[in-house]
Amino acid sequence: MQKLFIILLIIQVFYVLPSQGSELSIGKIKTLKGTISAIRDSREIQLNIGDSVYQNDDLRTGVNSAAGIIFEDDTILSLGPQTELVVDEYLFTPEKGGLSMFIRMLRGTASYISGIIGHQSPESVKFQMPDAIIAIRGTHFLVRVKEYYECLEKHKCFSGN
Repeated sequence: MQKLFIILLIIQVFYVLPSQGSELSIGKIKTLKGTISAIRDSREIQLNIGDSVYQNDDLRTGVNSAAGIIFEDDTILSLGPQTELVVDEYLFTPEKGGLSMFIRMLRGTASYISGIIGHQSPESVKFQMPDAIIAIRGTHFLVRVKEYYECLEKHKCFSGN
């Protein structure tokens, strides 16, 4: 009986725990006025203060809404009304030299304040917009992006993607 327990424990450690930990939180919703949702695995999930944000989340604020997100490296990202962005890449493992943030902004307004990634490795932080990519060299910026689909019709934004 004791051998069976040990075998089950080993199976749990090697097979169950890694699948639960594969989605590590990269940040949290710290402030919220109105609504914010995340599209994950083709499902829309309403987020609240304290909820986690994950890599590949497609974040969307509602009309008359605003949200503040604090990332694991203390980066602060504030989103205005009707904003949509995707956190395509976020890597914060400074002990291994892994620092990277890539956000694709589709529409709306955002304010960015650098955290550890932006301070230690500014070339590792990039924001892609329909008409440009911002490579972070400072510690703070504000941006407004027109509706993605409107931009697509008029300017063929994100060409090549």
